[in-house]
Amino acid sequence: MILFFLILSADVQFDSLIKQGIHYSYSEKYGEAESSFRKAIEIKPEDPAPYLFLTFLYGLYMADFSTDSIEEKFFAYSDTTVLRSEQKISVGDSSALVRLWLAGGYGARAFHKVQHKNIFPGIQDGVKSIKEFHKAIEIDSSLFDAYIGVAGYNYFKHRLFSYIPWAEDSQWENEIKLACDKGKYFKLAAIACYSALLTEERRFADAYEVITQLVSEFPDTRTFRWIRVKSYCGMKKWDLAKDEYEKLLELTLTGQPENFYNIGYCRLGLANVYLESQFIGKCKAQCEEIINLPDNPKTQKVKEEARKILDKLLH
Repeated sequence: MILFFLILSADVQFDSLIKQGIHYSYSEKYGEAESSFRKAIEIKPEDPAPYLFLTFLYGLYMADFSTDSIEEKFFAYSDTTVLRSEQKISVGDSSALVRLWLAGGYGARAFHKVQHKNIFPGIQDGVKSIKEFHKAIEIDSSLFDAYIGVAGYNYFKHRLFSYIPWAEDSQWENEIKLACDKGKYFKLAAIACYSALLTEERRFADAYEVITQLVSEFPDTRTFRWIRVKSYCGMKKWDLAKDEYEKLLELTLTGQPENFYNIGYCRLGLANVYLESQFIGKCKAQCEEIINLPDNPKTQKVKEEARKILDKLLH
């Protein structure tokens, strides 16, 4: 009986640390998130979950800071996620959850590779990921986190065949809503993904409604505001877009004062908003701020865009 309660207590603590780490991740408290996941590893070193969420954490950090500086750690932990999952499967673990972690391990690698133009290896990992997401649902259809993966796959098919009227399929939206409404571990990721896909569909008002709940929950973080500002621009709500870019600039200057690319990107957003609103002087001022940023390969791209805007204003 005592052993049972000890095991139960360890399981509860493990799960609590995973959920705490997820919340820290989206609060952009990267050190605290890493600490939570590492404590979970100490409790259950054989479990794939904390390795997967460390993979996601490093991916989120690289996206937030526009850097590949911890790419080796990202791939090391995704490899460990896959290894731990396959070890569990090989000794007879037939749970849907282990399939979910395996799907996530492959999926994280696929997304990163495709983003970095490593297309064919990314597609290979993507196919493996989708296969495992489907297996997870076959084992347990109430594992709602897994629907984020099949929704992504069905959205891809939706876009691929969108030019054929009879092939139109909104199944992806029903699936991702399940992950948004009932997911336990991937809920926040699903909501952000849903808003991003709605933006791709040019359903900007819907995208705004979805992402704003996360901006409200995490008001001092950049991640979800980057998604919301796209919906404002899509709706041509220039005043709201200006306020959002100003907030993003403030958060970037505070949290990433040496990240000149992100600072430049915020200012570029402001410049475009001022251009659309016909505040020409303010547009020029933002472009000049961008051009005066320190030179590096990434700021060079933003500077080129700023110069294009200034050339447009001259002609």
